[in-house]
Amino acid sequence: MLKVTNLYKSFGDKTVLNNISFELGKGEILCLRGKSGAGKTTLIRCICNLDKADKGTVTIDGVESLENGKPNKAYQDKVGMVSQGLDLFPNLTVMENITLAPVSRKLMDKRQAEQKALEILKALEIEDKAGSYPSQLSGGEKQRAAVARACILSPSVLFFDEPTSALDIDSTQDVAKLIEEIAANDISVVIITHDEPFCNMLKARTILVKDGKIE
Repeated sequence: MLKVTNLYKSFGDKTVLNNISFELGKGEILCLRGKSGAGKTTLIRCICNLDKADKGTVTIDGVESLENGKPNKAYQDKVGMVSQGLDLFPNLTVMENITLAPVSRKLMDKRQAEQKALEILKALEIEDKAGSYPSQLSGGEKQRAAVARACILSPSVLFFDEPTSALDIDSTQDVAKLIEEIAANDISVVIITHDEPFCNMLKARTILVKDGKIE
């Protein structure tokens, strides 16, 4: 379970997050909606320890995000992120993109990482793309490759930043199906999106963020 309690964040004299609190159960999908500048991205960055909140706490499965004021490794292993730009390394194959983090962090040896990566790629129906480079993939295939990379460390919560931007309706439906499949495996999913029809496709709870507050 993800639990956010009384989160505050300011940049200078501008309050971006103002006493944000919510909970997300295992396997639940949450859409964060709101206008640009409402605080959605800052909220996710604070939850993922990319920015440090001024006050408040965040826990996943009872593990706090910070330990002695610094990012808690045990917490970080529970977080996965699929950014809007997907951020796949263009000079690496799909397999190399997925296995880079667990191997470089010495969480798995290369053989273990590749075996798990193949299992994930098979579940995402792109195992035949393991040796392909990002430039050789369609938009939907890139999305699935980025999801596979985020899932290799078995996160408890997976975050998506505008996953349907610039996608057509068929691709949007594919992403909705993919997210529901992820949630069915007891992974909680948080989505930043402006796409209301996309939210309606999902069995999701929606939170509206306005001026740094939840409405």
